Amino acid sequence: MIVRREVILSVLQGDEALFDLMREEGLLPWDDEALVAEHAETARVVYTLVHELEVNWAGVEVILHMRDDLVTTRRQLAMLATRMREGR
Repeated sequence: MIVRREVILSVLQGDEALFDLMREEGLLPWDDEALVAEHAETARVVYTLVHELEVNWAGVEVILHMRDDLVTTRRQLAMLATRMREGR
């Protein structure tokens, strides 16, 4: 689902500097037409880390990387569980 730039900025509580930093770091696409719901969720996580938990940018990057690894691992485990149930 495509989301508008304004939605992402709303999630970031209007913090355009953080929006720009996320783009510079490759977390958001430069093309506003390519913004999707997943970007809004990433923006929510980044906002929480930066503004509520006062995590520095290096920490944000580490946490996001670990979060991605966790999601990937969960998907792999779900696939493995499905194969085991099917008797493969």
